[in-house]
Amino acid sequence: FCVAYNHFKTYTNRMALTWTDSADKHNVPREDAVHAMLNAYLHLVEFDQPRVLGASRPDLWIGPPRRLGGPLIEVMTETTPPRDVLVFHVMQARAKFLALLEEGE
Repeated sequence: FCVAYNHFKTYTNRMALTWTDSADKHNVPREDAVHAMLNAYLHLVEFDQPRVLGASRPDLWIGPPRRLGGPLIEVMTETTPPRDVLVFHVMQARAKFLALLEEGE
């Protein structure tokens, strides 16, 4: 497993990750975003409508950072089958998404 930086791809046996500049907007390390995805407490496939015409419906991931006890992270991605995943949003999880965790319990 590798992590993608600055628009090059990370390949796993399941997916290739590509990052947009907007994914870095909130200064969450990419390693934390990947950790949150791999250890997600919640993964909603196609949870919302696309914000860009022609884009696919995004997935939402909520998971922990690498640092024990750190705040949960929300990650939004677009998937292009069979294995390409575009990470376009990463930040500390907001209350409206944390509420989805509570609904699922």
